[in-house]
Amino acid sequence: AANAQWVFLGRKALGKVKQITGETTGSQPSQSADPSKSIPQQGYDAATVLLEAPADKVYNAAINVLRANKDVRISKKDDKALSIEFTHGSLAAGMQISALSEKISQLLVVSTTSGKASTSLVLNKIMGICKEMGVKCQSADQ
Repeated sequence: AANAQWVFLGRKALGKVKQITGETTGSQPSQSADPSKSIPQQGYDAATVLLEAPADKVYNAAINVLRANKDVRISKKDDKALSIEFTHGSLAAGMQISALSEKISQLLVVSTTSGKASTSLVLNKIMGICKEMGVKCQSADQ
C-alpha cells in the first residue's frame, strides 16, 4: 500500500516544473563614482521536472532544442552521463538528465543570471524540451 501511495504522488509530479532563483549575496553593484564601472549583480536560476519518458529520449530532445536556437552554443556534452553545458549570450547553463526508472526521467537545468528581471532561461529550455517531446509541462506554482 505504501508503494502505491508513492506511485500516486510521483504521477502527480510528472510535468510539474519546480523552479528556484536567487541572487548571490555580496555582489552588490559597486558604488563607484563612474556608473560604467559598476559590477552587475549575478545569481542563479534552476528548474527541474519529472518526465514520463526514457532518459535518452529526453537527452536527444534537449540536444535538438539547443541546436535549433542560433543564440545557444553547446560548449560540452556527455552522451554517456546525459549532461550538456551551453551558453546563451553571457549566461552559462548546464543540463542533467537522470533516469529514475525505464520510463521516468528527471531533467535539471541550472544557469547563471544577470540579476536583471528577465525571462528565465532554464524555464524556457524545459518548456521547449517538453514541447519537443509532446509532453504537457507547467509550473508547479500554478
